[in-house]
Amino acid sequence: MSTRRWQLTPYLFILPAAAIYGVFLLAPLVQTAVMSFWKWDGISAGYDWVGLDNYVRMFADGSVWSAAWNNLKWVLLAVFPIVIGLALAIILQQAKPRGRTAYRAIYFLPYVLPTVVVALAWGWIYHPSFGTLNAGLRSVGLDAFAQNWTGDPQLALFALATAANWTGYGFCMTLFLSGLNAVDPSLYDAAKVDGTSAWQRFRYVTLPAIANTTNIVVLVVFINTVRVFDIVFVMTAGGPAGATEVLGTKIYRETFQNLSIGYGSAIAMFMVLIILITTVVYLRSRERDSA
Repeated sequence: MSTRRWQLTPYLFILPAAAIYGVFLLAPLVQTAVMSFWKWDGISAGYDWVGLDNYVRMFADGSVWSAAWNNLKWVLLAVFPIVIGLALAIILQQAKPRGRTAYRAIYFLPYVLPTVVVALAWGWIYHPSFGTLNAGLRSVGLDAFAQNWTGDPQLALFALATAANWTGYGFCMTLFLSGLNAVDPSLYDAAKVDGTSAWQRFRYVTLPAIANTTNIVVLVVFINTVRVFDIVFVMTAGGPAGATEVLGTKIYRETFQNLSIGYGSAIAMFMVLIILITTVVYLRSRERDSA
């Protein structure tokens, strides 16, 4: 009896967290999946069953694919905070402990700032008339490079991704630094004895040793990128002319502006499937590479 009670103890500890997870994540996800098969305006008392019509409409909707394409561009641009975060982590690992703590706090600060604050700050930086970016360009005689950064359809998405990436490199740096600190120093000593260069030590010692950390960073950044919403909504609301429309803002527009709850739910489930399928494929490919 005591043995069985001891075996149940760990599950009792995780039960509150599991309950919160189920109530606030799984239950809304299931409800969204169910609503994707219905037509509802969010106001009427009755629902209309439409089956797969919302999904058929979604796959025929060019604006959905345009939003997904913008998400893909954002994913590709998200490589920069990962690379910068890794570089900063390697640099800070070589710094003195006191200096490392201070710089870690400075670099991590953008990540903990409210997204609305970040969006407003970068909105002023990008302002075509009073923004610091254009003012800096004009001050050094580069007036021709001053742009309407968030008002130009060709530049707006890259401008927003830059602002979002600014908040992410500190997070990547912190995770990479934790992974680097866990690497056995004797591995580097042995590599130095073998006469390897700094690049060879990085390629054949550091990268394999932090592979699990890299997987976590890539997946977290990917998921955050696919479900990006707030910074786009605050800075451009998907404009100009849909140039920065992503799946998150498309879902908001259909659900809360067009009052098409079922259609918005179908797009949301499409986003969930993208995240799940990509995550599974990525993890399995990494398992094959490490085998």
